Amino acid sequence: MSKKRVLFLCTGNSARSQMAEGFLRHLAGDKFEVYSAGIKPTEVNPLAIKVMDEVGIDISGQKAKSVMEFISQKFDYVITVCDNAKQTCPVFPAKHKKIHWSLEDPAGIEGEEETKLKVFREIRNKIKENIINFLNLAKDKAKLKCPFCSFVQEVDIPKNMCLSFYICKSCQKRITPSLGSCCVICAYSDKTCLGFTV
Repeated sequence: MSKKRVLFLCTGNSARSQMAEGFLRHLAGDKFEVYSAGIKPTEVNPLAIKVMDEVGIDISGQKAKSVMEFISQKFDYVITVCDNAKQTCPVFPAKHKKIHWSLEDPAGIEGEEETKLKVFREIRNKIKENIINFLNLAKDKAKLKCPFCSFVQEVDIPKNMCLSFYICKSCQKRITPSLGSCCVICAYSDKTCLGFTV
């Protein structure tokens, strides 16, 4: 099975997206090809390297890269980790799932190094939490909650089509999408089908 490809984007590719790349590669590098880039890349922030090292993840070998290096490549997920990157993100030609995390830029904090480290650690921990949530959402299964009897059942998410209906194992009713939803995955679970991606 081929690995899913993920690209993390922020403004400078110096801290948030670098930490996200490090976490996802560390936690699930066997399942994902992981990259990060910036709209206006600078250098990897030494404090980002330091706080990641505190949790046993070495990102000292990662380099800041421009998003334009990846613009013609295909990704399954493009995740923006700052509001500026979301607003200025270029259009990728291939179909992919867009995800946005609004994270404060720790590099913008002024003060003594310990003050800055405190903020870097807070952002690092938020990123780890987001990565864990992302890994749950990226699974190829969805838990559907029946709108009639509230029974929850797990189904496989189709790879190349929308799931137009399913039969509830509890009440045996035929469940179809709610108004405004493309399929039952999007309507009755915490996932989105591939047909919903842009």
